[in-house]
Amino acid sequence: MSEISRGPAARDLAAAARKARARKRKTIGQKREGNQMRVLIVDDHAVMRSGMRMLLEKTEDVKVVGEACTAPEAVKLAESSRPDMVFMDIELPGGSGIGATEEIVRNHWCENVVMVTAHDSRSCVESALRAGARGYVLKTGAIDEILDAMEQVCGGGTYVTPLLQDATQTPGNPLKVDPLVEARMSERLSARELEVVVGIVDGLGSKEIALELGVSHRTVETHRTNMMRKLGARKVSEVVRLAIREGLVVA
Repeated sequence: MSEISRGPAARDLAAAARKARARKRKTIGQKREGNQMRVLIVDDHAVMRSGMRMLLEKTEDVKVVGEACTAPEAVKLAESSRPDMVFMDIELPGGSGIGATEEIVRNHWCENVVMVTAHDSRSCVESALRAGARGYVLKTGAIDEILDAMEQVCGGGTYVTPLLQDATQTPGNPLKVDPLVEARMSERLSARELEVVVGIVDGLGSKEIALELGVSHRTVETHRTNMMRKLGARKVSEVVRLAIREGLVVA
């Protein structure tokens, strides 16, 4: 079985970002059936927290329920407020944002964690995803990319900044599917279900996967439900962690 190149992931993510910026930001909260999306901001720099709060509060149906400046405080606030989404820095006093993310996701206090960081290394991205993060945004990028990540994650996908994808998707260093792992997963999943897994790891939501595969959104949702049942996963973030742990995404 030949290796499946992951190079198109960067183009897919870039296209998704452009589409996200073209949409009305006020529709983000509607993904929660009209309820407000409750957001926790974690960063040790007050200016960054203030900027993110100002950006998010311009978006209808999004409510910032708390701010934390240390890893322990982030964990404590996540436990008490149970936010729908957490924007998490990596370098924090009192511990790592990646460690805090792992604890928050493991305890089911929030499954939608997006890292917002200055760290642009491949290893940091992989560590964050292993910990359960579903998004990765660079502070050096456009500030409204935070909204792109929010929309992608709200749609059931994962999001890695196109800036970082462009830096890592070089001809000599592609992300690709390990054929041996693909064979192992094929023992449990159908070919179409495996394609859905690949789409999820690429950061695509169900609608984007449906367009990619040329099938209906409902069909993708059915494959996704069956795939998660076979893998014993309760959440999309668990599928991503399983794929990385088993080597579906390799350097």
